[in-house]
Amino acid sequence: MLFSQASSVARIGAVAGAVVLVASCGGGGGGGFLPVVAPNPPVTVPPVVNHSIGGTVTGLAGHLVLQNNAGDDLKLSADGKFTFATTLVEGSDYKVSIRKQPLWQFCTVTKDTGKASADVSDVTVACSAAAAKVETLAGTGTSGTADGKGTAASFDLPYGIALTKNGGLLIGDWSNNLLRKISPEADVTTFAGNGVLASVDGNGLNASFKDLASFTVDATDTAFVADAQGHRIRKVTSTADVTTVAGNGTKTTTDGNGTAATFNTPISVAVDAAGNLYVLEYGGGVVRKIDPALNVTTLAGSSPPGFADGTGSAAKFGRGYNIAIDGSGNLYVADSSNHRIRKITPTGVVTTLAGTGTPGATDGPGNSATFSDPRGVAVDADGNVYVADFGSSLLRRITPAGVVSTLAGQKGVTGGQDGIGAAATFNQPQGLTINAAGTLYVADTYGQLIRKVTPVQAP
Repeated sequence: MLFSQASSVARIGAVAGAVVLVASCGGGGGGGFLPVVAPNPPVTVPPVVNHSIGGTVTGLAGHLVLQNNAGDDLKLSADGKFTFATTLVEGSDYKVSIRKQPLWQFCTVTKDTGKASADVSDVTVACSAAAAKVETLAGTGTSGTADGKGTAASFDLPYGIALTKNGGLLIGDWSNNLLRKISPEADVTTFAGNGVLASVDGNGLNASFKDLASFTVDATDTAFVADAQGHRIRKVTSTADVTTVAGNGTKTTTDGNGTAATFNTPISVAVDAAGNLYVLEYGGGVVRKIDPALNVTTLAGSSPPGFADGTGSAAKFGRGYNIAIDGSGNLYVADSSNHRIRKITPTGVVTTLAGTGTPGATDGPGNSATFSDPRGVAVDADGNVYVADFGSSLLRRITPAGVVSTLAGQKGVTGGQDGIGAAATFNQPQGLTINAAGTLYVADTYGQLIRKVTPVQAP
């Protein structure tokens, strides 16, 4: 045996003595065993509280873009309540502002700033119609053919007007049979035509037109001109090369391809995003379509001219002067002799947008408003239609809801006075175009002027 019984007893006694010794050593005089320390409780993180930011918009008749804290864009197109997509942490600052005003309206924001201590729903956006500021861009007010800067240049019955890619304008100088150009700096030059009353192809001043009426400009800066008494559609490139794309001079309405087709006094042209051309015939009372392969068909209307809504040939137009197109492919016709504005869908369904048929200058809903020989028409990206009311020398507007109002001019008063709204005067305007910012350009035909009309906040 390695260990005896006696040695085992001695070892047990020694261990017991050690235990007693340890138990009697209570540091700090407390005596007894060491205290048990309770564990720390878990840390509780309060939940993050987020709040929404919103409010109400009233009076909106177009497309408005709001921002919160210079971001989080919110697009609105109708009255009612709105809420931004991004919520804010409780206690965060918010600031609601307008990033993009609707065309021809001005909106203001109240209760636009604060701290998000709860959901915010009292931001208020109120929109109202803009006023029209009329300025003279070019022309002396007397007939002539002088090139020059702005009011040093002269025209003789400017009619057709269209925007170019660089922000300038092409002008159809009707009585002079010239195609004029106005640069963004208001420098006026003669672009094509030589004043000879004939339909001759060529470059620049070597070409001639026969009663140059209205026209359109496509995405490549190519113009398509209604050569009214030439009964042709002419093409003018950005380098002033003039060619005939459709019609042969015969005064009839015959479908076909290119110069095999015929037109009866084409007076205005519009172009869609696909490159299709739409031609309003003054003499035939119809709207024709020319596809990119130059196939000419009749979209709507029938001879003789008259008045009827309907589809295709069941519809009738009077003596119209201008045609415009919107982003959805709908056409708008200034049906002058019927004193109405007509709408044509891409499938050829014709309706009356505004006007009773009785000459006048009454504002109001489309079915009770009146026009007097409307001749110019343009449409903006929000669907507002603008009308040069030739007989009353007024600039009118039709909202997408069909409500007609007068933007500028004085009923029955002709002149060339610049100013805002009714302080301005026109002299039987016939042509209109509009840019993406909502600036209108008016061919003030018998005033021999080109006018610029911009939206400004009403006083």
